Amino acid sequence: MACEVVLVGCGCPLRSMGWYHATQILDGRVQDASLKHVVEPFYMGELAKKLDEAGYDAFHEWKAQVEDKYGVKFYSTTSDVPSLAAGGNRLGIISARTSDNPTLFAGCIDIGCQTIFLEKPGAPTVAELEKMRDAAKDAGCTVFMGFNKNVSRYLDRSREYAAKSDKKCDITFLHNNAYENNEKELAECFERNAEGMLKNMAIHELAILVTFYDVSVDSIASVEADKEFSSCKTLKGPSSGKDYTDFDKLKFKITTKAGVEVNVAADRCGGDDSVAIVTDTDTGKELARYTM
Repeated sequence: MACEVVLVGCGCPLRSMGWYHATQILDGRVQDASLKHVVEPFYMGELAKKLDEAGYDAFHEWKAQVEDKYGVKFYSTTSDVPSLAAGGNRLGIISARTSDNPTLFAGCIDIGCQTIFLEKPGAPTVAELEKMRDAAKDAGCTVFMGFNKNVSRYLDRSREYAAKSDKKCDITFLHNNAYENNEKELAECFERNAEGMLKNMAIHELAILVTFYDVSVDSIASVEADKEFSSCKTLKGPSSGKDYTDFDKLKFKITTKAGVEVNVAADRCGGDDSVAIVTDTDTGKELARYTM
């Protein structure tokens, strides 16, 4: 069944998640999906040219290319997107700043998206997520969250290895980003992802813990921070001039009341992969490593 796609929150080419979604669809890697509309609130405005000229130029160069080659239409708001044709199927992909998502989500429902793929964490608070859930239910709109690691082979392989091992194993789920390790890059990252590393980045790993290790608020017995690995900074946001305090590296172990132990780590400057590392609990020796 053919489906037209409205991408909401494209961002900068080669940097933003939305741009990668667009590229995969335009390359024909998503069966029956056709990218028709892109809503980009930031780079479609003049303020972006002042705050991020390089990103603004890169976006508009890419915009001109896909307009010419694929006929994709671009807008600054969801309300400018044309109504869905009778009998049509429309998917909204939301990969914008978390603080903007509740408004953009409502906009996608208003323009007739029967299905929405919502990138994590979806909204700044649980209360807002619950309100969005209820609005989608009332509109008959199906929503999927972007926790793709839950269905990744590297997760399965690491868990299978640990289950079959004759040794007691620790597993660490490490999530890397490829930001340059300097204040300029990290300040932009902290500001753009103002909900913080735990909600914005390590939430993928937390979703794994919830789904496969029965971790919940009620089931946690202890959380042990790895202070040697972790690093926290306060940096000034380039757009707002405000101070943002966040982790550029983070690692901790969760132990549940049932005795299950699992480690989560995240590194903004660690590379471009996600890794599951299995170690011998008694010796600390690495036994296996699987990459997403």
